[in-house]
Amino acid sequence: MSLDVNFDRWYAATHVKIIVSPTHELETFGSTLVNYHLISPLEDFPGKVRIREGRLEAHQPRIITPRGFAEINTEGFGEEARQYIEWLKENEDNLRILQYGYHLKSDNFSEQIVTDSLAVVTDRVKAEVAAAGDKFAAVLQGVDEPWDIAIVELWRHEVGRSAKKNIRELNERGKLF
Repeated sequence: MSLDVNFDRWYAATHVKIIVSPTHELETFGSTLVNYHLISPLEDFPGKVRIREGRLEAHQPRIITPRGFAEINTEGFGEEARQYIEWLKENEDNLRILQYGYHLKSDNFSEQIVTDSLAVVTDRVKAEVAAAGDKFAAVLQGVDEPWDIAIVELWRHEVGRSAKKNIRELNERGKLF
């Protein structure tokens, strides 16, 4: 890690590779547990690779309507942003925003350091995940520190991948409009 935490975050976010995405999108009407496997080379120790495994709980998407805009935190924003939100409340009857939340679960977290190449370890983890048949498993490669940025990027990826299906299902059940 460098002395610049913003650079470290940017570097970690731009160096995440999602090797295996879950085969199913995030649930529309319930929470989803994504079992992640994050593989990180130990830069200071050639031939050493850390494997972290844990759960990412993606919460059920929540619909925010103009009336729900009062719940939006505008801390750090100016008066113009607050007034715009007020205008949206008054003028955008059909506006809907999906809000996704997540929680990193530590109850099923483990990590181990193995001696092998990044490619060999990645192939082995991919094979284990495929054999398990877990439709909500993900395999990622990322930096060792700050490693949790990779999990946030996984969450962002899955929200983007799932939103269209979630919106369609909410609309079919009459919950969106």
